[in-house]
Amino acid sequence: MTIEVLARPGSRRLGLLRVEPRGLVIGVASQAEKGKANDELMASIAKMAGVARSAVSVLRGTTSRDKIVRIAGAKPSALAERILIEAAKVAKQK
Repeated sequence: MTIEVLARPGSRRLGLLRVEPRGLVIGVASQAEKGKANDELMASIAKMAGVARSAVSVLRGTTSRDKIVRIAGAKPSALAERILIEAAKVAKQK
């Protein structure tokens, strides 16, 4: 399964920040240098999706904030449910 992600490196807030028509906006603390932000982003997505970190990879956009991410082994319905749960948590924090 693939998803569109808008990475926000150097963010104070971590994890899913919001859901936009362009994709999931995910904040990571690491700066965008030497792949540190991508590594943290993949770990965050893996945790949210309930899969191993090795199941998450960037298909397109390794040097961009806009990315296409592949999640292997994730059922679309289960992933959508997890994203909705995370989005509800974010909405309560505002």
